[in-house]
Amino acid sequence: MTPPAPAPVTASKWDLVAKTVTAIGALLAGVFIPIAINYNQEKNRETQLYVQIMTQREQSDSTLRSQMFNALIGSYFGEDILKDPEKQMMYLHLLTLNFQEFFDARPLFEDLNRRINPEQRLRLLSIARDAADRQVNLLSKPQNEPIELRLCMDSTEDCPRMGSFNLKGREGTYPFAVRLQEVSDSDVKVRVSSAAENFNFKTIEFYVSYFDTPFMNNTKLVDGSRFSFVLRNADPARKIANIEVVAFPEEYMNLRDRPYFDEMLSRLGAKSGAVKSDKD
Repeated sequence: MTPPAPAPVTASKWDLVAKTVTAIGALLAGVFIPIAINYNQEKNRETQLYVQIMTQREQSDSTLRSQMFNALIGSYFGEDILKDPEKQMMYLHLLTLNFQEFFDARPLFEDLNRRINPEQRLRLLSIARDAADRQVNLLSKPQNEPIELRLCMDSTEDCPRMGSFNLKGREGTYPFAVRLQEVSDSDVKVRVSSAAENFNFKTIEFYVSYFDTPFMNNTKLVDGSRFSFVLRNADPARKIANIEVVAFPEEYMNLRDRPYFDEMLSRLGAKSGAVKSDKD
C-alpha cells in the first residue's frame, strides 16, 4: 500500500515565513545601519581633524621658516656684519643648512670669495663643499652612485679632455659627452653634448663652480630626468678638473618647480602604471 503524499505547504505558511524574514531583516538593519553611519562619521571626523592639524602645522612651519630666513638675510646684510667676513660665513652656513631646497646661495659665496684672504677662503670652500655633499648624499642611492670624471685640457691617455656618462631616465638611458673647456681657481667651463646619434640633445656650455649645489644647479631633460655636476677639484696650473655627475632619483621634485597637470599625471602613472608619459 502506497503511503500518503505529504500535504502541500499552504500559502499562509509562506506568508508567515516571509513576514518573519522581513521582520528579522528590518531589526538587523535598524541595529547595524546606525552603527555603520556612526563609524563612517567618526572616521570622517578623524580625517578632517588630521588634515586640520597638518594644515595648521604646515602654516606654522612656513611662518617660522619665513621669519628665520628674513632674520638671517637681514643679519647677513647688516652694516656691522658686512665688515666681518667670519660672521658672514657663519650666516651663510646657516642659510645653506636650513634653506637648501629653494635658496641659491652661489652669488653670496662668489661675492664673499672675492673679498676674503686665502685662509678665510679655505673656510668658505669648506662650507660650500658641506652644502654640496649633503645634497649629493640625499640624492644618491646604492644603485645610483655619482659618476666621477677626471678631465684635462691637455689630453693624455690617463686623463682625456672629453669624458662620458650615461643617465638612466624615465624612458631610456641617455648617453652624454662632457668636454673640458676652461679651468680657473674656483670654477671650470664644460660643454655637454649627446654621445649618440639617436639621442636628440642640444649641446650646452656652462660653468661649474665650487659654490654650485645639485638642488639649485642642475639640467632637466624633457622627460623630467635631471643630472647635476659637482666640482670636486680644479687645478688651473695643470689644467685638470675632477667633476662628479649626480643623477636625480625619478621621484625628485624641486620645491621651486611648479608642476604642470600633465607632469603630475605622468608622475602618478609612473608609479601606478595607469598613465603613460609622452615626450614633449
